[in-house]
Amino acid sequence: MATVPPARLAEALVDQLARTVRGRAAYCVPAADRPEELDVVAAAPGTSAQEFDDESARQPVRGGGVLLVAGARRWGAKEQAALKETAGWLAVTSDVRRLRADRDRAEERSRELRSEVVTARERLAQVRDLERRRLVRAVTTSTLRDLDELRRRLRALGEPPAEGAEPARVADLGSRVDEMLDSFRTVVRGVYPAMLPERGPSAALEELAATLCHPVRFSGDLGRRVGWQIESGFYHAVAAVLNLLAGDGIDRENPAVDVEFGRDDALRARLTTSLGPLSVADLRAALHQDAERLAVLGGEMECSASGGSALVSVRLADRVTTAAPSREEGGALFQRVTKLVKQGQQAAGSGPDRARWDAVAGRLVQPPRLAVVAGADGPAPAELDSASVLGITVVFADGPADRGLAEELLAEHGPRGSVDAVLCLQPPAAEFRAMLRRSPQRVELSETASPDRLARELITWAPVIAARRAIVSVRGLLPGLPADHPLRWAVDRLAAETHEITELDLLDELLDGETRLLSGVSEDAARLLGARGTDPRSRLGLEPEANDEQVRVAAQRAVQRWRAHAVKPVTGGRDASACDVLVRTAEGLLSGERTP
Repeated sequence: MATVPPARLAEALVDQLARTVRGRAAYCVPAADRPEELDVVAAAPGTSAQEFDDESARQPVRGGGVLLVAGARRWGAKEQAALKETAGWLAVTSDVRRLRADRDRAEERSRELRSEVVTARERLAQVRDLERRRLVRAVTTSTLRDLDELRRRLRALGEPPAEGAEPARVADLGSRVDEMLDSFRTVVRGVYPAMLPERGPSAALEELAATLCHPVRFSGDLGRRVGWQIESGFYHAVAAVLNLLAGDGIDRENPAVDVEFGRDDALRARLTTSLGPLSVADLRAALHQDAERLAVLGGEMECSASGGSALVSVRLADRVTTAAPSREEGGALFQRVTKLVKQGQQAAGSGPDRARWDAVAGRLVQPPRLAVVAGADGPAPAELDSASVLGITVVFADGPADRGLAEELLAEHGPRGSVDAVLCLQPPAAEFRAMLRRSPQRVELSETASPDRLARELITWAPVIAARRAIVSVRGLLPGLPADHPLRWAVDRLAAETHEITELDLLDELLDGETRLLSGVSEDAARLLGARGTDPRSRLGLEPEANDEQVRVAAQRAVQRWRAHAVKPVTGGRDASACDVLVRTAEGLLSGERTP
């Protein structure tokens, strides 16, 4: 293994085995197009699979191959051990080849992604510059023109008016001031629509439509709220089309605009109106900047015409590529809970509880939900964009943080319900805190963290949080099953065996700040439980470049430390139970069971 080049390793291992047994040896794998036949990967001395009709030994190789031995003149315990060892090393060489191929593909994909990032940044910079120019033109050029007109009319007041004309001049001046203020409000509303954070893009677009010259009719639904970045991008794209089609710049026989919302894996809007003097090329040119901005977010805008009608379609995926770990890679716990929920759906059949089981299954695969309770001085949109990019669904609430809001956030249904964490930027009432803590579902409350930090914590624990939420919900469905149904026992066993949930609950208690649990060592305990990252090195307080031996030694020390702490005379019962959880976590790191 240390001296032979990787390309010749399989041949060298097979040759070594042949010399050991003083016979023939071959490593074969099933043929790609003939699974019942074998293709020889390596053989010694130069033989083929057909020469092994008189095989004296056969050893499976992990990964689908087989190691054959024939004509052995030596065959004892030593030779049998050599056969098994060779099969093991051949499996390792196959793993190494596969991993190298995976690495090569990953490097190629990384190069492609870097190129895409550079391109996206260039496009984003271009869109940002175009948007800045548009806003400067809207705020300065239009406003200055209106101010010049207003100044001219004010100067005219110094001239002697005709008899009875003074009231008319003052009324006209008031009308000009009102028009200027309305125009400025329209510009500001376009930059940051007031209703968007609170009620979503549908309501914000309806508010915008009320200010336009031509009637706008809405139909359809956008479904459940999504992240701020997605909703903001979708709103601005549709608003640009509405301003073009329903503004006062186009004279058409039928000026009304129909907007149809839709939702599948993306937010969709279909805007239709009479074409008038515009052509499809005119539409595309007028909306070019907005289409570019939408494309940066991964969406698309299409313009077409049919039968004298103009059609503009806007589409934006309801989530962006996230940094969240795949739920399929979320560990054995998530997989076991998913399997349990599927069994529950099958047991419910088409009965009255099937919809509730389906709701549990749907919530299990949804991204974590973060509620932001803030007033006018809420977090900056950039902070919320960061949380959305990570894959978090952000919902908003104006407050106050009282019992009513807590009930709304804890509800399983509703636009702001079923949240996993709450960032409260206004002082919450004691009852608000108490209701979140007493909730059967785990809901983290933070009054100091930033949206980005809280979002990253949710992403780290997303599979465990989702699994715990599903277990709690499933317990409420068990009364609908027969008393002897095996799912009842399976749920209890799963809840009792899930160390990850125990870890998460203990970490939540340690970070709560209002407990004396593990006083003096709570920071070290929280780090071991994953407060600073769930990979072994972060849990053990090691540098990222620490090798496996250093990880093993640190994990062993952690096991000894928390075992010793548990038996100290001053350690109470709650602290001793917490130490048992920490010992099990450290033992998992020591055995390699816990992975990032």
